[in-house]
Amino acid sequence: MLLRRCPAAAGAGVVAALTVTSAPTTGWCAGGSCVLLGFVLVPLVLLAAVLLAWAVLGLARVRPAWPVALAGPLVVLSLTTTLLGRVWTWPLAVYVVVVAACYVLAALVTSAALPRAWRVALGSSVVVLFGWGVLLPLLVPGL
Repeated sequence: MLLRRCPAAAGAGVVAALTVTSAPTTGWCAGGSCVLLGFVLVPLVLLAAVLLAWAVLGLARVRPAWPVALAGPLVVLSLTTTLLGRVWTWPLAVYVVVVAACYVLAALVTSAALPRAWRVALGSSVVVLFGWGVLLPLLVPGL
């Protein structure tokens, strides 16, 4: 099961990374259009990446596919806000590999083939990183 799930998740991560990087971002953020970029374009691009990753996982017969498709961006967000920094300024190939690895981690955490202790350990680390890098700055501004 993991032999099909992990490569499919990596492929879904590649599709999601290429979807996010193909979004038009130059020339959008000037004055009031920054609101458009932040509140409309970013969620739409993220939704498109999730839906395309879900489709790739579904075509690869990963069941259930939706937990991996939804957890993948959260793993990417938690790692980039804490450990990796500005991943989007890295070369495209490195960024795609990092996102693919994050989707593989999401596939491992959501897989029933892995023992529960391993899933809890891997998932807990992602939750702690998400809380540290995303929730803590929201709750304590200026940190």
